[in-house]
Amino acid sequence: MENITDYDKPFLTYEEQMDLMESRNIIIQNRDFTRRALSGLSYYTIINGYKNTFLSQIGTDNFIEGTKFDDLYTLHMIDTNLNTIILKYILFVERYLKTKLSYIISENYGVYTNIEDLSNCNPKDYLFRGNYSRSAYGRNNILLRIKETLTSNRINPSVAHYANDKNHIPAWILMTNLTFGLAIKWYSILKNDDKARLCTEFIPESDISISDKKEFITIAFSLLREYRNRIAHSNRTFNVTGLPVLPKRQLLTLSRNALSPDEYNKNFGKSDLFAVILVCFILIDDRYILSNFLRDLIYILDPYKTIVMNRSTILKILGLPENLNDRLKQLLLEKFSDINVNQNNIERT
Repeated sequence: MENITDYDKPFLTYEEQMDLMESRNIIIQNRDFTRRALSGLSYYTIINGYKNTFLSQIGTDNFIEGTKFDDLYTLHMIDTNLNTIILKYILFVERYLKTKLSYIISENYGVYTNIEDLSNCNPKDYLFRGNYSRSAYGRNNILLRIKETLTSNRINPSVAHYANDKNHIPAWILMTNLTFGLAIKWYSILKNDDKARLCTEFIPESDISISDKKEFITIAFSLLREYRNRIAHSNRTFNVTGLPVLPKRQLLTLSRNALSPDEYNKNFGKSDLFAVILVCFILIDDRYILSNFLRDLIYILDPYKTIVMNRSTILKILGLPENLNDRLKQLLLEKFSDINVNQNNIERT
């Protein structure tokens, strides 16, 4: 083994880490607080995780004059809290998909599946190949993967109970053992009529064609799944790149003026954090859940709305509009015209 004595990233004590920060123009106002933060959250999490917002030049380790450790710490805490909220409401969309999908399958194809039949050739089985689109890419493999979850070592208690104590495992129970990604794949192989019905349940608007609904739903699911996978592994909730791009026409219609054509053309709100929030507001058809979503966002972001870091507000750093609250309130008003969206039912004081 090569004998390396000059490591790229040598161990540094907390004192040495603080000295390194100061050499890079980071102001430490309270060394005791900074030491405790480093001992609990780590230098890498706080500094490396958010440094691009504060660097004087990308690709260097020199921070803009006036950058405070407290700023990086605050941004990390906002991001962590926002991460929890976004994951929570993406999970609601996942539940919506699984519920609607299992309902359509059960109503049309029954509640029976043979755990041992991995070929899915039994017409009485709701996972029978003939129940799904012949032209769908990977249909047979997707059905096999779904069936295999029933005999995997990671079977959940609900499925185990039905497998051991009931005479069948209905789709709504099987669904509890599936990942969001595999549920999306199940949706992708539905026949045209089944897929159209599911899309219309998510998007009942009559002024959007079925083909446009299918396009939007497919990309929206992909956006939420990829975004969730990224932030679930301790990545930032903002400045996430390489995500699927939502189709312009449908997004502008469904977001009900929460996003402008000019903003979309400037790559705002079509494949970023704001796009994820808009998709959740579009696909969740429950005024109580969405009012809570807005309340949660207000609770997290409002205390910091006047704070400026590196000449930018917190909302700008996060890639969100400055009038986010107003836009989402209006979207709620238009989505549920009979709901009373006011300070008392969506804001915490």
